[in-house]
Amino acid sequence: MPRIATISPVWGASVAELRDLAKIAEGAGFEAIFSPEVPPWNGLSNAQVFAEVTTRIKVGTWIANIYMRQPAVAAASALTIQEITGGRMVLGLGVSHKPVNDRFGIDMGDPIDKMREYVKAVRAIMDGSAPQITMKRSLPAVPVYIAGLTKGAASLAGETADGIFPYLSTPEYLTTLKGYVTEGALKAGRDPAEIDITLGIPAVVSDDLELARSSGKKGLSNYLRLPFYQRMVRNNGFGDVVDAIQGGANPAEVFSDELLDAIALVGPADRCRARLEDYRKAGVDLPIIIPGPAGKQSTVETMEVVAETFGS
Repeated sequence: MPRIATISPVWGASVAELRDLAKIAEGAGFEAIFSPEVPPWNGLSNAQVFAEVTTRIKVGTWIANIYMRQPAVAAASALTIQEITGGRMVLGLGVSHKPVNDRFGIDMGDPIDKMREYVKAVRAIMDGSAPQITMKRSLPAVPVYIAGLTKGAASLAGETADGIFPYLSTPEYLTTLKGYVTEGALKAGRDPAEIDITLGIPAVVSDDLELARSSGKKGLSNYLRLPFYQRMVRNNGFGDVVDAIQGGANPAEVFSDELLDAIALVGPADRCRARLEDYRKAGVDLPIIIPGPAGKQSTVETMEVVAETFGS
């Protein structure tokens, strides 16, 4: 089975639902299930829930906000999950978004510099080389992936991470991002082939294409209010949509079918699987399916459809 992964809902789920989702993903043969982090949900805590009910699938964060916790806390939490799983933990890190961090009074500074320092600190604490640490936990190394939507972040992933977590990209722009990863890796004396290129791809699977499209737009339109994603959409070739939103338009009203089809998998299962192959051909090593409900599907029902469509 080709590599494929998924996530739990961006806007959170109950612990009971998280357990069910992890079991469904593992049963479908997915390589990994990751948890987003939107307060009051904690991505690392959710990953531990996944860990407790699975035996094979990788678990991790997509992503944990570096401004919300000290590197020592992130490292210690990741190591505990690594021990629970016997080596199946992936620590995904990101800087979130300025509007989100502003609510908590967080000054982001230079996000690239902050991420570089954070990854270095987390790795040192996990491998026991940090001067503040007097004890080392004898566990397999935890892979560290970072979110990357821009040239700077993608280059940093190549320089310092084990993988990159982009989102809302066309296959064409993904190829560009992969080039930036390669540049960063070569600059740091690393082998670009060792950097895992993932991509979060929204998926709304339904035989009713119009229902899938309307549901997809409803689920994704609010992302277009965030500056990082506006830049991403512009880089994907849809600057007109961003211009309209920045001019005061409602994102839901200017989110076109063309944009949706460019960055998501929507419609009948065969259509979604065919589009997924375009991403693989563009250089995605690990597609991460972002389940979206078609109509009034529950969280578990949505994951069941995703598992049936993309699983083994």
